[in-house]
Amino acid sequence: MKKILVPIDGGPSARKALERAADLSKMSGDKVVVLRVVDVESYTGQFESMHDKIEDTLKKGAEEMLDAAEAIAKEHGVEVERVISYGDASTEIMAYAKESDCGQIVMGSAGRRGMKRAFIGSTASRVARQVGAEVLCPVTIVPVSKG
Repeated sequence: MKKILVPIDGGPSARKALERAADLSKMSGDKVVVLRVVDVESYTGQFESMHDKIEDTLKKGAEEMLDAAEAIAKEHGVEVERVISYGDASTEIMAYAKESDCGQIVMGSAGRRGMKRAFIGSTASRVARQVGAEVLCPVTIVPVSKG
């Protein structure tokens, strides 16, 4: 059985991606893995003394996101595996996909990165550019529907 990897960030397109993955799982029988990447370093910067407190706060937030994702999946009749990873989002997504032999990555098109996204590109676009070179699986990028 392959895995369908769904990275989440709490945004509306991540929810849509999870719903799409649940539908795919019901058709294929593949397992859905919900991944939340926590980038502690981007929050702590030079404040190393704050690292543990910030990490604890971010981990609690990640657990809450995974709880919400698990509830959404259950609404769609699918069980999920929950994973928290630490580091840069696109790097960790690709590492997990490679290590766990994912059959597909399904992710939202727009997260919560605001202006930072305009300067460095979205996580989804960075993952899509890396597929093929590092991981041989399709990436489905799910937009937020308007209206």
